[in-house]
Amino acid sequence: MLKSQRDSLVSSLSGDDRQNMRRIIAAIKEARGDSPDLAEAQGRKTAREILAGWQLDLPVEVRSALEATLVRDETGPRVGELPADFNLKRLGSEERVRLSTFRGRKPVALAFGSYT
Repeated sequence: MLKSQRDSLVSSLSGDDRQNMRRIIAAIKEARGDSPDLAEAQGRKTAREILAGWQLDLPVEVRSALEATLVRDETGPRVGELPADFNLKRLGSEERVRLSTFRGRKPVALAFGSYT
């Protein structure tokens, strides 16, 4: 699901439903403890597993928005997981740089955005 679709689901909720969803997410975070990556690494339950164990009578819209938020939170690299290797062209040059050449040397930060 795209971010815009998730945002649309959340913004279509009533104020009470949105607040209820936030309370559920806060309760999941408290029950899970630490970060999702650390919880998974230590064999603790994921947010989805915690939610599945609760017998919540939620409206379909709230459940959909909550599921979309959990999917978003579980997407991406995990602690200790190596990123996919790729190369990029240096700005103003034809030289290419490969991410893996920085492994073990220094931290690398990648920033993606639109400047149009």
